[in-house]
Amino acid sequence: MPVGQEWTDRMNAPENGAHEYPRLRPVEAFPASVQGQQVICLRDPMQYTDAIVSVPPQTAAILELFDGRHSLLDIQEAFARRFGVLLFREQLLTVIHSLDECLLLDSPRFTDHRVAVEEDFRRAPHRPARLAGKGYPADAEALRRDLDGYFAAEDGPKDTPPSPRAGRLTGLTVPHIDFPRGGPCYAWGYRELSGAAPADRWIVLGTVHVPIARPFALTRKDFETPLGPAETDREFVEALVKRVGPGYLDDEFAHRAEHSIEFQGVFLRHMTPPGRPVRIVPILCGSYHRFVEERRPPTPADAMEEFMAALRETMDAQGGRSVLVVSADLAHVGPQFGDPRPLTPGQLREVEDADRQMLGFAEAGDAEGFFRAVAKDGDRRRICGLPPIYAALRLLDGHRGRLLRYGQWPDP
Repeated sequence: MPVGQEWTDRMNAPENGAHEYPRLRPVEAFPASVQGQQVICLRDPMQYTDAIVSVPPQTAAILELFDGRHSLLDIQEAFARRFGVLLFREQLLTVIHSLDECLLLDSPRFTDHRVAVEEDFRRAPHRPARLAGKGYPADAEALRRDLDGYFAAEDGPKDTPPSPRAGRLTGLTVPHIDFPRGGPCYAWGYRELSGAAPADRWIVLGTVHVPIARPFALTRKDFETPLGPAETDREFVEALVKRVGPGYLDDEFAHRAEHSIEFQGVFLRHMTPPGRPVRIVPILCGSYHRFVEERRPPTPADAMEEFMAALRETMDAQGGRSVLVVSADLAHVGPQFGDPRPLTPGQLREVEDADRQMLGFAEAGDAEGFFRAVAKDGDRRRICGLPPIYAALRLLDGHRGRLLRYGQWPDP
């Protein structure tokens, strides 16, 4: 919804005194074209709201002042200095009110909404399939047709048999891009399950796209899918929590909107014969930004290494067959991710070359080499799956792998 275009009389209402020092919540901003006009779109990465707000570039330029420390007058003065025109109070209040209605301001309205949403999720016995009907069909038969279609697609595996090593499968890395763009690449990975021994549980290491307080976030909740539930192995989770402490459940809410584990639950349920349960251990992996900045992988003294040691101990103690599923994308480059211009075909080839070199370390089971391949240039390509891939390589402790499929999806 466009904002900042019209004046409204209600902007002068007394309750707008609460917006005298507006504070924008952490949002994602990305450029777009709406009806031929260049705009900046804002959305909530935590998905307390699904609203996407578009603002003119001039308005976007002053949103950095929506920090709770600058008054309306401060913002008006900054706008006038920068653009040489007046921004009337009523116009500014229109922007503020629209952002608040869409729950993008840190305000009493948002606080009430946040508390209600978090309480609803806390009470829910299952994690709902949030992208059913949005990112993939909510109807089970339609979803199965789509998933089968990815195997049969031109760039899918078709009738290619699983690799000879599939029977000893210990881990699998697959994308977490949406199905319409990455479906065939998922299929190349999940094809291996047809040649693998059944797993007693799937340890799903997902990329988390929002900040979390600890290196990992656990949940006890089952994951709903249109094909039936992916049931969380609560006995395993409780045993792990005893080792690492209950604080690793504090960020459970991050699972609500995160798609990286949801997509794997859908595919695992699809690949499992009807009547057989799918048991998962859903683990979201937090940022390695600090380690990339320091150009060093985690050490045994770091909390994430302590967690992985506890996870390995739990896998051994619980027995049965545990298989890792790593939900990870690779490079994120181009204007959507902060680069100044679209990539040329030559630059896309350079990205692929760098990705393949990095993946060579993963194939060799070399966790440290993989990390250093990402960190050596400060993660210039923004490797979205660094934390879960590194964690899996550490857990698999030198097991070699094989690249089954590499693909890119360039957006304009």
